[in-house]
Amino acid sequence: MHPKRHAILLSLSALVFSCSEASATETTIPRMLPRELRTLTVQYGGRWMPLDTLARQIVATVTGELRFRDEDSLALLCAWTFDPLAWRNEPLILVSQDDRLRLDLQLPLQPKRFSYNALAGHPRLRAVFHDLANRNPNTPLTQLDEQVSRIGEKLVTLQNVFNNNVIMAIPDPIDQAGKWNAIPWDTREARLSPVSSAWHQLRSAFRGDDQPGMQTAVDSLAAALADLPAAHRPSARLLDSELRFNRLHPFRLAWQLMIATAILASAGLYVRSNLFDAFVIVCMASGFGILTYGLSLRWEIAGRVPASNMYESLLFLSWGTGAFALVSMLIRKERTLPLTATLIGAIALIIADCVLPASDQFIHSIPPVLLDTVWMSIHVPIIMASYSVLALAMLIAHVQLITMAITPSSEASERIDSMHYWYVLTGSFLLLVGIITGSAWASSSWGRYWGWDPKEVWSLIALCAYLTILHKRAISIRLPTWSTSLAAAITFAVFACILMMFSPITESKAIGLAASLAALVFFLTAHGKCADAVKSITAFWMIIMTYLGVNYVLSSGLHSYGFGNGAVAARMMTVGQMDLAFVIVCSLVYLARRRSTSSLPTPAQSG
Repeated sequence: MHPKRHAILLSLSALVFSCSEASATETTIPRMLPRELRTLTVQYGGRWMPLDTLARQIVATVTGELRFRDEDSLALLCAWTFDPLAWRNEPLILVSQDDRLRLDLQLPLQPKRFSYNALAGHPRLRAVFHDLANRNPNTPLTQLDEQVSRIGEKLVTLQNVFNNNVIMAIPDPIDQAGKWNAIPWDTREARLSPVSSAWHQLRSAFRGDDQPGMQTAVDSLAAALADLPAAHRPSARLLDSELRFNRLHPFRLAWQLMIATAILASAGLYVRSNLFDAFVIVCMASGFGILTYGLSLRWEIAGRVPASNMYESLLFLSWGTGAFALVSMLIRKERTLPLTATLIGAIALIIADCVLPASDQFIHSIPPVLLDTVWMSIHVPIIMASYSVLALAMLIAHVQLITMAITPSSEASERIDSMHYWYVLTGSFLLLVGIITGSAWASSSWGRYWGWDPKEVWSLIALCAYLTILHKRAISIRLPTWSTSLAAAITFAVFACILMMFSPITESKAIGLAASLAALVFFLTAHGKCADAVKSITAFWMIIMTYLGVNYVLSSGLHSYGFGNGAVAARMMTVGQMDLAFVIVCSLVYLARRRSTSSLPTPAQSG
């Protein structure tokens, strides 16, 4: 179990919830808040940020939405803090629509949101929290456990907001890395009296929607906080960068522009005008320029390479496609480059922006052991660039299979095959460099270059698969029979040793081993353009296993892409089965059409 989740569940099992019915009071949320309130510096989750960012993160964590009910996140956070009794029975917390989860927790199938009191006082839910909190922290979470722990995280967060324990604006006067404190409602410390007084004034003005009163209270609060001694305060420039990042939403703007560019690039395949192509390239560069600017802002704000979770790695995946496409345009004049690059880039950003949990979009602190080295900043961009290029190769491989199924032998098929080989060659080189730099990062952080970690193993498997494609394509000689027999004998000997390690052999293990052996035989023996395309698609699924499967299926390893399991694994299986069916159908159609074409008599024979 992830340490953070375990701590949350322990807190839930220990908290005594106050679930008394609140009076149904009409709550007023001001539409306008002083700008100075957004810029107040607070500490949360191990980092310093403007209050505007904290509000967005808290609202996203509790409600699952970046803008709940189209309300300003800061106004919502202030409302929950200043008038908690009015919000205890408000349906704020989003609970998964999974019928199994709701039936197991004895929750109704509707509605999709519940109030704090409804969940905090639910006997069955509290019993599950207690059971999870007392379980061995190293026990992997099931899908239901993962969903329950997310509910727990929302409850603890909202409980802390109601208790005025989230807006940590009182700085530590001695320790630069020390924990800041919340503004107390009542205090006996003379130094905090002006802060507390301004905090009371702000609450009264907020609840009365008194705009001049709020401005006066915020000015007093900011002045009182500035007078407090602080061992550390972030620079005003850094806070301004974060506020600008919050306003711009650069990644959403980037994928919207990429979608428009992909549509234009599709039209460019038929227009075939150099002027139109130049316009498409400018649009593509603009989209990836916005993405680059957003990444640079996030890097500046976090003080590290933005690669701490799945969300940030998807940003680099999208950026890698753009960087590769722009460089490749200087080498290969292909109209399909802008189309494939913007399509893959947009898909990655859409998944990050619209599919992943909203709370993942915020900057989180990572273990210091991973930061105390330059290798993280080198390894992550390179490895994500390799994934980007190989994703483009996978996309081109699908196009190649469709083209070869329609016309087994054509000039278009040859051109696509040449492009596919360029992608695989470049991506494989970047993957190799990424693995090497990752080993250097591991040595710096963990004290060893290679530890057979699941992600390390799967990255090596994927690299071997791509090297096999390149090797089979490079050699044109027919190997002697004895060398082939020797290689087969060694392969079966290795599998025999593996079988001993997997004992006892269950049905699922037998299927997995048989599929692995079949894939190995296919990679080593099959050759030709169609075989290369199928291998490329299969090899990219090994990349997906490296990128997602290790976290969401195996749920193990030391790497920092974020852990979890559940629905992602099921979606991977569904998409994988659909892709396998597509590959089989296209391959069979190609083989059938090639056989029928080769059986036709030549003109000389017919004469």
